[in-house]
Amino acid sequence: MDIGFIGFGEVGKELSKGFSKYDVNRIYAYDPLLIGSDSEKLSEATEINYVEKAEIVAKQTLSILFVAVPATKTVEAWSEISDVVANETVLVDLTTASSQEKNKVNEMMSDKGMTIIDAAILGALKVFQNEVPILASGEQTNKFIELGYQIGMNITKLNEKVGDATNFKFVRSIFTKGLSTLLFEVMASADQLNISEEIYESITSTMDKDDFGEIISRYIKSNVKHSQRREKEMKNVSEFLEYHHIEPVMTKATIEKLKNITQANLESKLQDEVDDWSTVIKAYNQK
Repeated sequence: MDIGFIGFGEVGKELSKGFSKYDVNRIYAYDPLLIGSDSEKLSEATEINYVEKAEIVAKQTLSILFVAVPATKTVEAWSEISDVVANETVLVDLTTASSQEKNKVNEMMSDKGMTIIDAAILGALKVFQNEVPILASGEQTNKFIELGYQIGMNITKLNEKVGDATNFKFVRSIFTKGLSTLLFEVMASADQLNISEEIYESITSTMDKDDFGEIISRYIKSNVKHSQRREKEMKNVSEFLEYHHIEPVMTKATIEKLKNITQANLESKLQDEVDDWSTVIKAYNQK
């Protein structure tokens, strides 16, 4: 199997290390920062060839072509190869471009009789390399999974709509990045007030008691009746932090979200018919 990369930063390098353990003969890579680099052996079976133009990669007889350029270069990168890439090659977009941009690319490739796969990386490349969890959407996803299985990839199909894998990753990032920054504000505040160990024990004890699915449901449903009271409480918390010269960034964001929830009049809409968290969210989105 031969594989190509347009853009060969961390994504390409880590995936290639993993691919070299499988039946991959050649990896063709184009990256403007690597022009002129000598070919190298990644393993006894796998050689990587650095080329001077993206078109040279696209013209090869490849099983899979990955585009892994910076998000701002996505449309440009696909435009450069759209006229030369082989129809039988599975085209995979690994960029962090928006779903709108990926759909623009897919429309452009559709005019050439091809379609791309939107692939979102959901784990640490340096840890998992080719086995990193990837969520994919697009018409050719089943073929991508079939080929990926042969080289140790961990691909899950979301659906056949380009852009949905990216949307999934972006929404999931609200939680992962939001939680990390929230915890940063909590623990930094606790440390400044010399109660970090106590706060840590309290939070972990609370979160370890129940299944996380139950926590999600309880936290969302409880805002139906208590968002207005919590908004007032968090204003007090914000003033408290500012008094201690701690910037309440996440705290202020919480106040704004609670205000939005209160303004949605969920208690009036639902009239105590709160079966699960999804009922609450659907009512909120109908505001």
